[in-house]
Amino acid sequence: MTPTETPISIIIAEDHPTFSFGVEQSLARVPHMRIIDKALNGKQLLQLLNTKKPDLILMDVLMPHMNGIEAAMQIRKDFPVIKIIFISMYEESSIIKQCMQYGHGYIPKASTTDELISVINTVIAGNTYFHNSKPLLFKQPYNDDLIKKYKLTRREVELIQLIKDGLTTKEIAAKLFLSTLTVETHRKNIFRKLEVKNITELIVFALNNQIAS
Repeated sequence: MTPTETPISIIIAEDHPTFSFGVEQSLARVPHMRIIDKALNGKQLLQLLNTKKPDLILMDVLMPHMNGIEAAMQIRKDFPVIKIIFISMYEESSIIKQCMQYGHGYIPKASTTDELISVINTVIAGNTYFHNSKPLLFKQPYNDDLIKKYKLTRREVELIQLIKDGLTTKEIAAKLFLSTLTVETHRKNIFRKLEVKNITELIVFALNNQIAS
C-alpha cells in the first residue's frame, strides 16, 4: 500500500467473539485492511452504521436479535455502497441463495486467511464471490514440528481449528459426531498440552504458531 492509498475499512458482525477475534488478528497483518469496529448481532451493526461507514462488512448469517440476512436487506436499502461478505459455518443451498441475493460474497468459516483476503479484494474491486463447495479441514500446511513437540493428535488440531472458528462445545460435538463430554475432555487436554488458560490465549497461540489455518 502506498502512502496515498486509504486502507479498506471493515466492520465484523459476528456473535462468536472468539471467531471475531481470530479474523481481526488475521487481518491486522494486512497493511491495506483495517478493522474499525465489531458487532455481536444485526441490531448492533445497524446502530454502528449511524456513525461509522465502512467500505465492507464481514457478517455471520445466523445471529441473535437480527440475523445477517435481515441486516443485509436493511443495509442494501440504506447504505448501498457498503459491500457485504457473509461468513458462515452453514452451507445449505437455501442460505447461499439468500447470501447471493443480499450480499456481494460468501465464504465458509473454515476458509484460510489467504482465501478471506482474496475474497475481500475481489469484492472491493467490484466483483462478487460465492463459495458453494464443502470446505476441508487441514487444507494448508501446519507446523508439524510444533505439533510433535506438544504431542497434539489430529483430532486435537481439528478441535483447535473449530474453536478458532468460534464454534461452541455443543456445535463442535454436533459437527464431529462426538459427545459434549468428549469435546470437553479434548479441550482440557489441549489447554494442558499448550499451557494456555483460556480460549483467547489458545487462539493467539494457534495463529502465532500456525497450528490452525
